[in-house]
Amino acid sequence: MSVPYPRMSGPVRGMHPAVLNSRFRQVLLVGFAGLLSLAISLAIAVAVPKPNLGLVLALALGGLGVVVLLCDRRLEVTVTILALYLGLLDGPVKLLTGGHEAATVFRDVLIFAVSLGAVARLLAKKERVRLPPLSGWVLLFAAIVVVEAFNPNTHGVLKALGGFRQQLEFVPFFFFGYVIMRSKQRFRKLFLILGVLALANGAVSAYQTTLGVGQLASWGPGYKELVFGTIEQGQKGGLAGRAYASEGVARVRPPALGKDSGFGGGVGLIALPGALALVATAGRRRRWIGVVLCLGALLAVATGLGRLQVVGAALAVAALALLSISAGGRMMRPLAAVLGVLVLAVPLGALLVSLEAPGTFSRYAEIAPEKALSAKDKKTGELSHVPHQLVVAPLGIGLASAGAAAGFGGLASRQLEGHSVGAETQFNFMADELGAPGLLLWLGLIVNLILLAVRRLRTIVDLELRIELSAVFAVVIAFLLMGVSGPIMASPAAGPFFWFATGIAAYWFLGPGRKAPVALSEDRAPLRPPGAPLDRIAT
Repeated sequence: MSVPYPRMSGPVRGMHPAVLNSRFRQVLLVGFAGLLSLAISLAIAVAVPKPNLGLVLALALGGLGVVVLLCDRRLEVTVTILALYLGLLDGPVKLLTGGHEAATVFRDVLIFAVSLGAVARLLAKKERVRLPPLSGWVLLFAAIVVVEAFNPNTHGVLKALGGFRQQLEFVPFFFFGYVIMRSKQRFRKLFLILGVLALANGAVSAYQTTLGVGQLASWGPGYKELVFGTIEQGQKGGLAGRAYASEGVARVRPPALGKDSGFGGGVGLIALPGALALVATAGRRRRWIGVVLCLGALLAVATGLGRLQVVGAALAVAALALLSISAGGRMMRPLAAVLGVLVLAVPLGALLVSLEAPGTFSRYAEIAPEKALSAKDKKTGELSHVPHQLVVAPLGIGLASAGAAAGFGGLASRQLEGHSVGAETQFNFMADELGAPGLLLWLGLIVNLILLAVRRLRTIVDLELRIELSAVFAVVIAFLLMGVSGPIMASPAAGPFFWFATGIAAYWFLGPGRKAPVALSEDRAPLRPPGAPLDRIAT
């Protein structure tokens, strides 16, 4: 005969003693970590002659945050915190500190903390672990990156580490997407989070378009480098400034809440199909939330002043409409949502243009219909060099030779047969860094994702879930098409979403989600089939 556990009163009433003991240990650990972080920060403040108070406080809070991410059992919560940091704080933290190394690598520390905590909890269960579908693609991609460290064109250990960070930093989002996105409720929360991030970036970006070059540069040392660039006369290397001239006035391409220009537009184009899906699937009383988020995403795209992001948003909306055809009669809902948002967006857009200074949106003149097929916009010149480059340098020209990591470990001249090598497109970027194996693998993976979406969406029983999945993979289709005009995988907005969407495809098109008889409307995962991989990592 079992002895019942004693009941407790107060906030812990009804809590199992084992759970209470676990929570108590977590509180003690977090408290100890907070004191330790504060002590280390105070030690730095005493040791450094001129300490940066903001950086010291950030280190203290960051150390505490890392411990919280390690200890929290709810993976969906820790990944949400990580997404909010990437979308709202990563850029300002770097630019306000002038690109300090501690601020630069803090993003990697957070991703590592979330990943390590999830793996530790999985191993503690002592259950058999099987990798998700599509893991072969992911592991092979990681293997190619590691092998590139031994490429003679990878100049030194620091270059190899910079390349690892640039190519592999967001790969853990594949596993996050597979484990977390198990119900319609999770998709709605995902779209809400993305919509809020886009709205916040759009508001900040709209404000930044009203600022002069000097005003934005005064925000911090990183903003000054972003606006004016770091190129010095007589020296090689450096970053070009993000200012441009229009009607004789110097203007700024706003970074919004990112660390480079176009970040707000990138977040907006990712959020737009999801916001439209919210409008299409929500009830009448909640539909206004999706409409507001749609307008926020459009604001982020428009004020980002990036031609690639505007074209990408249009492609994503068109892809959503095409994928939604599989919803049959329900197709009218997403299409009606698109038309309704456009009806609201046109007058609001006209109002925005009238409020902005003349010439603010002059950059968009180059994507007018008569110029849409110009060689300059599509960068066909860069694309035409890819076949010859793969023949001459089939293994690439080395890690950290292109993208944001090009300056890591010292500047290296990127030349092939005496000519400069560019990375203006995703295909050039992959050919530079990973050669023919990496380019073919990435191209094969993204095409496979699109084919899976086209073929398997019809097998999803729940039509609302079908529309939500369409919104995710509409963005992936846009990524492929945008790749001819920009290195999308180097973007801190597109990179995490691409791997997250890959994990979603692994679950719903090839994993347990494919066998689920109906889609769940509650925020809980379906029952785990025997041997299903990684199903209980989030519990």
